[in-house]
Amino acid sequence: MTNVMGGLNRLFEWIMRLSVINIMWIIFNLPICYLAMSLLFAEDEASVFLLLGTIAVLAPFMFFPATTAMFGVVRKWVMGEDDVPLVKSYWRFYKENYVRSLTGGLLLTLFWVIWTVDFFFFSKVNVLVSAFFLIGFLFLFLMTLFFFSNTVHAELKLLTSVKNAFFLTMVYPLINLVVLVTSGVILYISLGVFTFLVPFFMGTLITYVGFAAYYQKMEKINNKSVVETK
Repeated sequence: MTNVMGGLNRLFEWIMRLSVINIMWIIFNLPICYLAMSLLFAEDEASVFLLLGTIAVLAPFMFFPATTAMFGVVRKWVMGEDDVPLVKSYWRFYKENYVRSLTGGLLLTLFWVIWTVDFFFFSKVNVLVSAFFLIGFLFLFLMTLFFFSNTVHAELKLLTSVKNAFFLTMVYPLINLVVLVTSGVILYISLGVFTFLVPFFMGTLITYVGFAAYYQKMEKINNKSVVETK
């Protein structure tokens, strides 16, 4: 019975941690969340482009700093520091990484915008072209996750961090597959089955998966470097 109660207590602690950080992430992204919800009710292609364009403009200033702060807290959890002050830590990571997140967000948002525009114009050519662009979106998704992870884990210059994220996306494809499948399942369950998960767990769960994969890749690379040095 003691073990059961201890396990339940641990479960509720993690539910609280995940939900508090996810709620803060939603609060810091409220305008973008509103625009994203509006996409569901867009009546024509022009409205979709207008909403997506507005989201793209706001993303470097809001989404990237807020998500970086979430990655900063999750990094502590992945590395074994469970008992961190949630709100205080989130706000500290938000302030410390704001400029770096903004500048990196400008660059990555540009990548996303160019790829999205090309997708809308060229995806109708044939199935192969559409598949090519969809694979590109998955690649950008992974690269963005690893950029966030880089920002909170390593003190690198902006372009070096982007290059590092690109490199990490290219190596260990099995880990990439696990991240994509797990993130897809989380998104499907959150958006299509249990929508109440969106404001409480969706963001933090994907962040946890993303940083855990990043950390595992870094450990593999570091271990490989040590072996080669010996």
